[in-house]
Amino acid sequence: MEIQKTSVLSATSSGQSLSRLLSQLQPGYSLDAVVTAKLAENSFVLKLSSGQLLHAQTPNVLELGQILKLEVVKAGTVPELKIIVAPRAAPPGQAAVLQALRQFLPKQQGLADFAVSLRQIAALTAGKSDAVSATIHEALGALLSKDDLMSAEGLKRGVSNSGVFLEAKLANLAVTLQGDLKGHLLTLADALQKNQGNAGLIHAAAGQAADPASAKTLPDMLAGAVDKALLNKTEGAIARIVLDQLASLPQNDDKQNVWQIEIPFTDGHHTDAVKLKINREGKANQAGDQANWSVVLELNPPGLGTLHSRISLVGDMIDTYFWSDKQTTTALVREHLALLSARYTQAGLAVGQLNALDGTPVHAKSTGPSLPSTLLDERV
Repeated sequence: MEIQKTSVLSATSSGQSLSRLLSQLQPGYSLDAVVTAKLAENSFVLKLSSGQLLHAQTPNVLELGQILKLEVVKAGTVPELKIIVAPRAAPPGQAAVLQALRQFLPKQQGLADFAVSLRQIAALTAGKSDAVSATIHEALGALLSKDDLMSAEGLKRGVSNSGVFLEAKLANLAVTLQGDLKGHLLTLADALQKNQGNAGLIHAAAGQAADPASAKTLPDMLAGAVDKALLNKTEGAIARIVLDQLASLPQNDDKQNVWQIEIPFTDGHHTDAVKLKINREGKANQAGDQANWSVVLELNPPGLGTLHSRISLVGDMIDTYFWSDKQTTTALVREHLALLSARYTQAGLAVGQLNALDGTPVHAKSTGPSLPSTLLDERV
């Protein structure tokens, strides 16, 4: 149950039976009640389980029919009662989502960090032909390069293979799974787990046949540590993709309006990830209506700091804003806005607002993937 520790309910009523009841109340005594009416902004009528009506003043936001448990804080003619709000059962679908949040939120790690570790370990396993090494290199092959993402076809492939759509692909047998990042991560995690299990059995057998102190060599220990570290990174990357999938779920209107995606990529020796949030803010339902799309980007170009961008498209009109935490980067972007405008025009788009600003946009989230507000209870 959620306890509103700072909320105190002052109760008044002229009923004699209620007066007798309240006169007997001592601090710590609890009562059950239900909200039956709203008299004013902070004034409600509560019905106790014993049948008496209670006029209550409280800063809490109460709803008709809401069941409450009241605890006496202060006795007297006008007692003060603390409200303890009974929990509401989450709908079955939302309960499953909340369970997934509890499972994956603590484990999530950035995809850029995973990609860095993957490239480092792939270099160590170059030339090896065992199953784990082969799986590592297959996962590495799923990473796109920066040049790939610079083309429309490459970006489309990066979004499709980001892992966010894996389950949708599984439901459509006509769609290929090759190159899907989440699919590769799940395969890699499975191979690493099996390898650790097999290594444990081998060492146990060796320990029975020989000196236990020499059963596990230094190379074995190092290899096991590398596998364990990569498994931790892989599971963290899977958790991040799952959180992006949860953030992309249809909301109250059951319409798909938001896709949250992170795409790791390579740029020479540098490894990073681009974050996209695609919003469908309008839909062409009738003749004359125009769809309104926006894409929010977050990039970390080497030496330029964090760069955010919001691109909005209404019909053929496109607006673009950039934000940077470095003034030198903002100035650099401004110098190239004319080139961007020309590229938009070549693509057949009408150019609206183009601007580069210092600072961080309101929509930026520095603590990881954003999640639907309906899934988060700020009172917890």
